[in-house]
Amino acid sequence: MKLTSIKNHLAMLSLSVAMFAAQSAQSATTDKAQNISSPAAPAVQSQATNEQTVEGTVQKVVAKKKEIYVTPADGSKKMEFYFPESAQYLKGGQPVGFEALKEGQKVRVTFTRKGKRLNPSKAEILE
Repeated sequence: MKLTSIKNHLAMLSLSVAMFAAQSAQSATTDKAQNISSPAAPAVQSQATNEQTVEGTVQKVVAKKKEIYVTPADGSKKMEFYFPESAQYLKGGQPVGFEALKEGQKVRVTFTRKGKRLNPSKAEILE
């Protein structure tokens, strides 16, 4: 093979690689613009958007289990919350302990749902 023939083959190969790279970059940009994501992304998204709050009255406190029962202000079914060690408790915007929760108090509980289980992360005493 002559040197010019090798140069031509290398030039064509380089051009092919450049075209492939450009097409891949365009495809990735299009996917982002159309909000196409990997299968793992929806799980993260649903966790972030799954957080809910409820305001209501504490009906029962079980200190040993860090558990409270809340009747929502809208009169819907009583809700049962088991608080993890990482939960926050606030009264007047200031941190307090679980023991500050008492029957009859108005509260706002922030939680996520996993199946039928309610997973609280924060309880705010409103009165």
